[in-house]
Amino acid sequence: MKSGLAAIGAIFWLTLASPCLAASAAEVTHDAAIDLDPAARRLEVTDQVTVTGGAPLEFHLSPRFSPVRLEIDGRPADAVGGPTRWRVPAAGAGAGRVTIRYSGTLAPLDDSGSPFGGDEPGSGEAGSFLPGGTGWLPRFDADRTTYRLAVRVPEGYRAAVTGDLAEETDEEAVFTIDPAVEEPSLFAGRWQVRERMAGGLRLRTLFEPDLEHLSDDYLQASETYIAHFSERIGPYPFSGFSILSAPLPVGLGFAGLTYIGRQVLPLPFMRGQSLPHEILHNWWGNGVLVDYASGNWSEGLTTYMADYGLTAERDPDAAREMRFGWLRDYAALPDARDGSLADFTARVHGAAKIVGYNKSAYLFLMLRDMLGDEAFDRGIRLFWERHRFRKAGWSDLRAAFEAASGRDLGGFFDQWVTRTGAPALRLMEASATRLGDRYALAVRIGQGEPAYRLDVPMVVETTDGQVRRTIPLAGSEAAATIDLDAPPLSVAVDPEYRLFRRLAPGEAAPILRDVTLNPATRLVLAGPHQDLGRTLASRLMDAGAAAGEPLGGAPVAVIGITADVYKALPRLGLAPVPDGLAGQGTARVWTGRTAGGAPALVVAADDRAALEALLRPLPHYGRQSYLVFQGREAVERGIWPPGDNPLKRTVAVE
Repeated sequence: MKSGLAAIGAIFWLTLASPCLAASAAEVTHDAAIDLDPAARRLEVTDQVTVTGGAPLEFHLSPRFSPVRLEIDGRPADAVGGPTRWRVPAAGAGAGRVTIRYSGTLAPLDDSGSPFGGDEPGSGEAGSFLPGGTGWLPRFDADRTTYRLAVRVPEGYRAAVTGDLAEETDEEAVFTIDPAVEEPSLFAGRWQVRERMAGGLRLRTLFEPDLEHLSDDYLQASETYIAHFSERIGPYPFSGFSILSAPLPVGLGFAGLTYIGRQVLPLPFMRGQSLPHEILHNWWGNGVLVDYASGNWSEGLTTYMADYGLTAERDPDAAREMRFGWLRDYAALPDARDGSLADFTARVHGAAKIVGYNKSAYLFLMLRDMLGDEAFDRGIRLFWERHRFRKAGWSDLRAAFEAASGRDLGGFFDQWVTRTGAPALRLMEASATRLGDRYALAVRIGQGEPAYRLDVPMVVETTDGQVRRTIPLAGSEAAATIDLDAPPLSVAVDPEYRLFRRLAPGEAAPILRDVTLNPATRLVLAGPHQDLGRTLASRLMDAGAAAGEPLGGAPVAVIGITADVYKALPRLGLAPVPDGLAGQGTARVWTGRTAGGAPALVVAADDRAALEALLRPLPHYGRQSYLVFQGREAVERGIWPPGDNPLKRTVAVE
């Protein structure tokens, strides 16, 4: 999701580096008393920090809390530096206690669409959002860090922290983290708490009263998904799991909890797809940490095992459509915006998601197809056992799957992780010969350069049904003969979309993303209310769009009031509104092609209100070819029929 909703998926907060002396604090223990008033945006902290070693210490703190007051072993001390990095003298060798006192006003909570409000902790009447890594707690450099956080909030609010709930009263909640694998995050809201214990795990919902009726379903779903993934990977790594209602339009995953916008909590897809994704991140990303220097593997593995894996178990046809959707998205990605898995760290725009989530998930799909279910599942469990609460990268995944399968996977991981791009397949020849009561189908397939090592699935339709074979392809071409019991009717290359590849011309119809992902797109605004047209374009275009007449083969987006849009279409070399859409709803959206063959997107709204109604919903329909809106509701949508597929061929028997 984007535009009104930040991407549902885990956000991994990067700690702020400082030139600390590692030997100065090999072990740090925080015992913090925290007073948080969300409505007043006020935070007051007394943090008693026990440290080892006697060398000077440095810590980072947000400048919102400058100045700080310090004591070392009960004696006042002067801090040096600020407003973000502070240096204090330690009290001799051995263990010492540094008491850090500070207070300040938090940034206003930005509920307009940004989950972050910049890089500062935020607060407001609806609640507080203090993510780890934003300097609301002192950060020391240490080999091991533990926390005890006693949090007080005003009456009517509840607090939650990414840690174990140790004790809770009406006045105070105490959380512990031992040891910490990431800096704690603190949340507060006007929540009602519902709880159940499941196999020793504390499951909680913290929802506003008007959403509390959703709690039972969320708790049951959480218990089911945790059990499902525990069986496949290993025991759940935390003491519980909480689902927090967020005033922000976000969906974020943290260790032991997820923070989800209250607007989307009631929607069915949240429990069926987004919730298991966030739960699985407690293994991948929060349980095994990401070595970002070598790329973020966790989003792809989580997408494969949660979003795709659960869909495949429930509905194989829907899983096929998901695979096709991933390839269709990749087909819309301009070469200039492509990237390698090794370079992907986080989803910062739609193009990054296509690579870092979808292509990465395809890697695991193809790896399972190659190794088989048993070896793949052993590799997953082994990766978890080896790297629980440690950083891991793509090379560690490779090592685990090699150990589980007994195979050298260097070539496989190299071509899918370090390369940019994907293979483009060709069906070059298909001819059949009758040999007595049997049939021989000769096929020749090819690919572009640079070549990939592939096991290419082939499906042959015969008079007796389907026959499936796999043809190894390592160079530019490969030939094979398929022995058949019945006459062949047709042959197709990878019709089930088991390979990550470039779709052949004709395999897929045009969709909105062909235009919205391309930075070369030209924007044409037709008629009045062009301010709204520009706003809609800014939300639609993932890489922006320059206003002006179409240039050469550049994609074009036409946005405006219906009568003016229709007048502009012939001048722009575009076909008129499709018959099935004309006169329908209050706004129509469709894709097509310019006279030069470039992708085109047309948005025709009947008046200002109809155009304004598209601002929030339309950016979520990038995979559609056409839509009809009645106000904000998409009452009709679909994908144009594809053209002739060059990877499928009718076969005549000689």
